[in-house]
Amino acid sequence: MANTSNKKAAPKRNVSSSAHPFSAWLNQQMGAIKFSMERLWFNPVSTWITLAAIAIALSLPTSLHLLLKNMQTLTDDKREVPTITLFLKQPVSEQQAKDRAELLSELPEIDKVRVVTRDEAMADFRKITGFAQTLETLDENPLPHVLIITPKLGLLDDLDMDVDNFSKKLKAYPEVDDVQIDVEWVQRLRAILRIAERIVLVVSILLGLTVLLVVGNTIRLDIENRKDEIRVTRLIGATNAYIRRPFIYNGIWLGLFGGVLSLVIVHVALLFLVEPVTKLANLYGSTFTLSGVDVFMTLQILLASSILGIIGSWLAVGRYLWQSDDGVA
Repeated sequence: MANTSNKKAAPKRNVSSSAHPFSAWLNQQMGAIKFSMERLWFNPVSTWITLAAIAIALSLPTSLHLLLKNMQTLTDDKREVPTITLFLKQPVSEQQAKDRAELLSELPEIDKVRVVTRDEAMADFRKITGFAQTLETLDENPLPHVLIITPKLGLLDDLDMDVDNFSKKLKAYPEVDDVQIDVEWVQRLRAILRIAERIVLVVSILLGLTVLLVVGNTIRLDIENRKDEIRVTRLIGATNAYIRRPFIYNGIWLGLFGGVLSLVIVHVALLFLVEPVTKLANLYGSTFTLSGVDVFMTLQILLASSILGIIGSWLAVGRYLWQSDDGVA
């Protein structure tokens, strides 16, 4: 019978050993987060000045993007689709005008057709001009029947080609005397919007670089104030990742809180603009209203500001660590 007294018992497996590295990493992250938050408000006046500079730099491209987005709705919204007006010849009767309108409404390029008879046009002319007594002296109504066509949005994708070709097609009908296209303002507006898109892109890049410089300079000053502390931690074996970690979180908080403050600035600015813009739209008979920052755009701004904070702090700390490794710092 084998002697089992000399056999060593099998070592028990430590269940928590596999979770230990993650727990240590998590504790380091939590410690860096807590320390960076405390360090952020160590000098609140300086912090608020930095956040204000970041917020102003971020609010400008955000405001320009919102302005561009609202202007684009003038050409994208069906309520603002330009119309095509057909002036029919004088001999054309009201029934012929209605028949032609019904045939035109079946074309794939047309959304709807509205008939304005010469009597309706005369009544509108009297209201607009106030020359009612003068018009009574005329033997007959000199105004023609008019067809107001609303094209489909697909026709407006290439205004220079599609609408011009379509107007020539309409003018070829025997009842049509003249064609007037209310599209020039859309052409000009889209040309302006294309230029504005480039301007917003350039301004966004420049102000994004400004945020990087602000965050980087703030982190650099913090490094200078803690230079002796960093040297001591390196002497006791701290790695570059350990030294860099709290500064990276500090950059995240600067970017994130600066982004939140920029959103507040943009919302306040919109509140001042809503009423005058609505009144202006009503004067032109439009239901246009300003659209604000939606949830998706809010997340984009906060993510972009946080990333800018990370990049700015990473560059500042990386420069210091590189210099210290070379014996410069």
